[in-house]
Amino acid sequence: MSSPADAEEREHVLAYLRGHPDLLDRHPEILADLAIPHGTGLGAASLIERQVQVLRDRNLRLEGTLDELLRHARQNEALLDKTHELALTLLRATEVGTRLRGLVDALLRHFHADMVRVILPPGHPALRCDLQGPLCLTLDAWPEPQLGSEPQCGALAAALGTWLFPSPHPMPASAALIPFPQQGGVLVIGSLDPQRFHAHMGTAVLRRLGDLAGAALRMDLAP
Repeated sequence: MSSPADAEEREHVLAYLRGHPDLLDRHPEILADLAIPHGTGLGAASLIERQVQVLRDRNLRLEGTLDELLRHARQNEALLDKTHELALTLLRATEVGTRLRGLVDALLRHFHADMVRVILPPGHPALRCDLQGPLCLTLDAWPEPQLGSEPQCGALAAALGTWLFPSPHPMPASAALIPFPQQGGVLVIGSLDPQRFHAHMGTAVLRRLGDLAGAALRMDLAP
């Protein structure tokens, strides 16, 4: 048995529905939460059909979300495999020049980089192993303020972009600046795609990539 309070609340709801006959048109999502018995009179069949359509639409949205999650999971798994392969390549290399080339090769082939720069402290052994043009640059000429400890993504400032990629080299439309922990270097990954690296993207993978590259290029590992 309903209480007087329940009856009063019900009357308020009914009054609101009478005053807003287009409620279900404006908020069709509530149809999915309504219990509509069969044989309730004129208009019940069309209401049930509308409810079924709302449920179908919700199901399609859920399927789309699931597909998106599965796609990201596959991408993350592929990225993990590539990072693992890179780690093995760097571990097998006995010379700093070989490690440097292995790192750059992997970035260009498997990590969707269009261009790479490695910024190292003056006197770093890898600076003497640069066999691929202006791949390595010295940190003491870095034209920007201190990078900090976290990767930064987005468009490059004009002065930095010109220093990293002087003419006739193409200027990246977006880039990731990844600091090397402990030794004061920077890995720069450039892309011709302006959306490849942006300020709102996650940087966990980039941070791990910086850790891996920094460890492989440590000065005390050089022969």
